[in-house]
Amino acid sequence: MALLFLGACASGPTPVSPEAPEANQGSSRVPTPTLPTDPRVSPAVSPVDSLLDEARALRESGDLSASFARLERALRIAPQRAEVYLELARSHVAAGRPERASANAERGLLYCSSSTCTKLRKFIEL
Repeated sequence: MALLFLGACASGPTPVSPEAPEANQGSSRVPTPTLPTDPRVSPAVSPVDSLLDEARALRESGDLSASFARLERALRIAPQRAEVYLELARSHVAAGRPERASANAERGLLYCSSSTCTKLRKFIEL
């Protein structure tokens, strides 16, 4: 009986069938499924961009307090986004505080690109 047991162990591993999938032939790669894309779905919008959009809409509707709340939150998330300082400047002008608008515009100039810089400079010249 011991010979039968040893004989079974000596036979080696079971050969892999040629029809076996690639994953069974020693490959450790697992194929990544691709999901169909829906052309009606737009790419994800960043939380800061959403907050800026909300702040603009609130400012335009006259709710400056809620607009500033959104902008302060955006500033905590992205303190180096010039667009946040630009919207803060616009909201301060709408609130009748040009000196605060100018201060925010100056801060935004530290982080701006060419088009945003031009817009921010307009608030410094108030």
